Amino acid sequence: METDRRSRNGGEEPEDWSRHPGDGAPVPSVVDSEREALENRKPFTIKAEFDVMQICLTVVALITRTWQLGVPRSVVFDELHFAKFVSLYLRKVFFFDVHPPFGKMILAASGSYAGYEGNVSLERIGQDYPADVPVVQLRLIPAVLGSFIVPLVYEIMVELGLSRWSAVVAASFILLDNALIVQSRFMLMEGMLIFFLALSILSLLKFKHQNHREFSTPWWFWLGLCGVSFTCALTIKYVGFFVAFLVLFFHTRDYWKMLADSSKSDICLIKHVISRTVMLIVLPIVLYISIFYIHLTHLSKAGPHDNIMTSAFQASLEGGLAALTKGQPLNIAYGSQITLRHTYEAVPGKPCWLHSHPPVYPIRYPDNRGSSHQQQVTCYVFKDVNNWWIVKDPSSESLVVEEPPRPVKHGDIVQLVHGITSRALNSHDVAAPVTPQNQEVTCYIDYNVSMPAQNLWRVEVLNREGADELWHTIKSHVRLVHVNTTAALKMTGKQLPDWGAHQLEIAADRVVNQPATIWNVEEHRYSTNAEKDKQSLELRSAEMIPLEPTHLSFWSKFIELHLKMIFSNQDTEMEHKYSSEPLDWPFMSKNLAYWMSSKSNAQIHLLGNPVVWFSGSLGVIVYLAVIIFYMLRRRRQIYDITDGEWEKFVFVGELLVGGYLLHYLPFFLADRTMFIHNYLPAIIFKVMAFSALMDHIYIISHRFPSLMSAIKCASVVLISGTVYAFLELSVFTYGNTPLTPQQIISLTWIDTWDFLLHFKTN
Repeated sequence: METDRRSRNGGEEPEDWSRHPGDGAPVPSVVDSEREALENRKPFTIKAEFDVMQICLTVVALITRTWQLGVPRSVVFDELHFAKFVSLYLRKVFFFDVHPPFGKMILAASGSYAGYEGNVSLERIGQDYPADVPVVQLRLIPAVLGSFIVPLVYEIMVELGLSRWSAVVAASFILLDNALIVQSRFMLMEGMLIFFLALSILSLLKFKHQNHREFSTPWWFWLGLCGVSFTCALTIKYVGFFVAFLVLFFHTRDYWKMLADSSKSDICLIKHVISRTVMLIVLPIVLYISIFYIHLTHLSKAGPHDNIMTSAFQASLEGGLAALTKGQPLNIAYGSQITLRHTYEAVPGKPCWLHSHPPVYPIRYPDNRGSSHQQQVTCYVFKDVNNWWIVKDPSSESLVVEEPPRPVKHGDIVQLVHGITSRALNSHDVAAPVTPQNQEVTCYIDYNVSMPAQNLWRVEVLNREGADELWHTIKSHVRLVHVNTTAALKMTGKQLPDWGAHQLEIAADRVVNQPATIWNVEEHRYSTNAEKDKQSLELRSAEMIPLEPTHLSFWSKFIELHLKMIFSNQDTEMEHKYSSEPLDWPFMSKNLAYWMSSKSNAQIHLLGNPVVWFSGSLGVIVYLAVIIFYMLRRRRQIYDITDGEWEKFVFVGELLVGGYLLHYLPFFLADRTMFIHNYLPAIIFKVMAFSALMDHIYIISHRFPSLMSAIKCASVVLISGTVYAFLELSVFTYGNTPLTPQQIISLTWIDTWDFLLHFKTN
């Protein structure tokens, strides 16, 4: 079959679309420049342009997101966590969350403005908010920012050089998506996150259209706003990293292309790289650190989550460990009673303390290995009386502190005697119970079977300062190296079976230099001879920990908090009836229950608009297929569209389809419990990709009027279907309608949707 081969450019010069403003107007010519110079001589004037459609979309979006914002006046799904965080913020109480703090800071600021003091305890989803909680005000900012996503999507489509009708389709899809409405109406993060994500993309495009006005005020404004907006997204949830990567990729590629432009001087190129570095790297870093500085400085009091942090971090907070350890002796001495906390948790978010108890290791393990049958030593995740040990001098029988106290220094040999059972910490060349590559750690029992005690340990202080080699309470990080075998005391992170009460395994490892072998003393007191004056012995010669919280630098807190946030696995342990996998998301095979009335079948679910989600998923697939089709055709030197149209189609695909895949595919690698709301940032990209595809098909079909009419009709049908689906499913969006079982069954459009039913109403 013979194929028509046309010229590459269709007889026209390729159009550099990326330098045009959103409506396709050409780059200003010399005449335009002269006209602009004449305009500058006129008196000061203001010229404003209004896009009526954009204004209407914004107004309707605000109505859909803020209507009956106080309904229900009870805790909805993750509001349980974020409302608690707001209360803790307002009381300056430290809390731990795996996500950055900016979104929670915004909620706390709105609560403070409304006069909320945070003195409310919330325990469960569905619990009614007390009268003094300003529910509407706390939900208002996420709702307003979620509303502005609609005009931002509209403007992005215009800036991409697409038609106004395609911009209307994309914005309408976002406007009428039930899931985006639900997620924006409550004290949740995604509404704010997606707003800043969309603002980042718009700023990127606005900046690109300022290429002909280098270093002008608008040029600097859009470049700076781009850096600020993706940083705001990143500091609400770390999923914002994907949009930051996307934006930086396009800026870097544009600069790489600029290097090939011989009309640019070296000085100009240097100015460009400096300006981009400052606005897109330095400014975001400063803003990111500043947000955490405010966060860590403001939360100055101990709270329910501070035991996740190290002892030094806890001691820097008012109350909590600071109150518990105030007045403790600073220097560890022979005869000191101590608790040893593992410094770097092998199980993130689970602090544990060196522990022993009377039960012994089983004679044989299930794999038929034998043990020493001596007293178990474990790592226990709760504070307990069995966590206390006495630091003993091997050359003395005394278990009390001398007067004056004799401090333990780096390199000293000690014994650790368990406070309750009076048995010494021991290790020997016997395989550990769960990790047989390590050696067993026990408390020594003399069975008189030719297994002598090997209970000497060398203290290695890792963070010594200058000439100070003393072992300090809280701040000293130490390794305890077994003298006989040169193995270091280690928490393996492995859980023991029933015989070990499911506590964590302690072993000794000949690989000494590893984080799992680092400990610090958390609680400390001097043990004394009862016949002596206790006050004289304990207090006269000892340097005490200050009564006030100890100082820990911001950078130490900043680094520690990030390590905990990055490596925390608290989400992996969650089990939830409505959790879902990435394969469930594109075609919405699962919903997520947010709330149900205690008085009727009124309920709220995170449930997308099927027309929007199915169209978007189909649009991404077809867009990729069309790109591949064009690539194969162009490889055969068959040019169905001009070079300018091809470059535009590819750029739009890179931004929208690439943005979708970047916000979707990484979740296949995530090893944690996930919900459908994790997919929402990808929604706006696939919606815009679908509209861009429709626009492209409409443009290339200009030779076929009937096809153009069909596309217009299809758009009307799609929007009509979207409106219908939105209205039908709105009962699950606003939760203000008591439903009968028949209504719930009729709205179960997909068999895997799982709605709630506990009242049979007539």
